[in-house]
Amino acid sequence: MSVIMSISKSKNLERKLNNIAQEAKDELNNVCGSSLWESLGFVFFDQLEDPEKIAKANFYYGQLQIINEIKFFI
Repeated sequence: MSVIMSISKSKNLERKLNNIAQEAKDELNNVCGSSLWESLGFVFFDQLEDPEKIAKANFYYGQLQIINEIKFFI
């Protein structure tokens, strides 16, 4: 069964995903203290000393990965 989404629904979904992605990036910048994680990826999280920060960073990084995968299919 093929799912056909209207252009307006597709654009609305893309806008919502972009908003969620931006929130995740903002949180990652906050947790990591910089945007260096964007070039190093999750390897950067190993440098964080607080286990809670590592967990939070992994959560938001995973959220970004899922958003990118969803965007690939729309």
